[in-house]
Amino acid sequence: MAVEFQSFSSSGVCESRRQLHTPSPFARNALFYVQEVGTLQSIRSHLCSRKELDSFLFILVLSGRGQITHQKHSYPLSGGDCALIDCHSPYSHLSSENEPWELMWIHFNGPAARSYYSCFIKNIPTGIFHAKESSLFTAPILQLLETAAHTDQTSELLCSKLITDVLTLCFTVPQQNEAMPPDRVAGKVQAVKDYIDSHFQERLLLDDLSQQFFVSKFHLSREFKRAYGVTLGNYILSRRITYAKELLRFSDKSIEAIAAACGVTDTSYFNKVFKKSEGTSPSLYRRHWAHRP
Repeated sequence: MAVEFQSFSSSGVCESRRQLHTPSPFARNALFYVQEVGTLQSIRSHLCSRKELDSFLFILVLSGRGQITHQKHSYPLSGGDCALIDCHSPYSHLSSENEPWELMWIHFNGPAARSYYSCFIKNIPTGIFHAKESSLFTAPILQLLETAAHTDQTSELLCSKLITDVLTLCFTVPQQNEAMPPDRVAGKVQAVKDYIDSHFQERLLLDDLSQQFFVSKFHLSREFKRAYGVTLGNYILSRRITYAKELLRFSDKSIEAIAAACGVTDTSYFNKVFKKSEGTSPSLYRRHWAHRP
């Protein structure tokens, strides 16, 4: 059954429907949670300005034009454009006088919100990107409008899942928009990843990989991070740590032998990077995860 949402006109400036939500202590401490979600149809140009708001804001422009100002920079927005911003910093958005815009938005927060945002802006420093298929975003936002009207725990779990869906799209949609020739850089990046998956136990250096695959170190590092969301060095380390955990659990090899099998000749360095990754030493990891009769 459809849910009725708050709908009102603000001084004849816009028509909107929105759903405010107050999270439970559980949601506030453990989930992404909705603070406000809604749609807006501008009737004429208007300015919205805020600062020091404990919130993160996602905006999708459905039609029309306007601009958003954040971190002292202004960016024009039109149909299909998206913005993800940190509302702790001053921000404003202004609808066009000639082509008033129609928006969908989510104000959200949660324990992991800042980490998601920090990771996002490493790839999209402006916080602005274009979605060729805006319906990818409209569907979960419309679901949020309905679900956020309820206050039970199941609804809050569903809201958290839908916000995660939107944030995942914020990471993946810009990558899909990138025009990388499949037979050139992108193909080589995939080939490098396949090579690492088969040879991570060996000594792997960026210089050697760039020469072997005939691509500059700069392009290889940049395109690998863009394609897989992690630096090349961290990817190699992750493959080695995963293999080390397998050997620790299912073999009787010594720590020194496991380090060597993972391509790390310095055991003390292996212990250091393993603990940094897993929060515990290799020996304690083995003790906790070992099969016992």
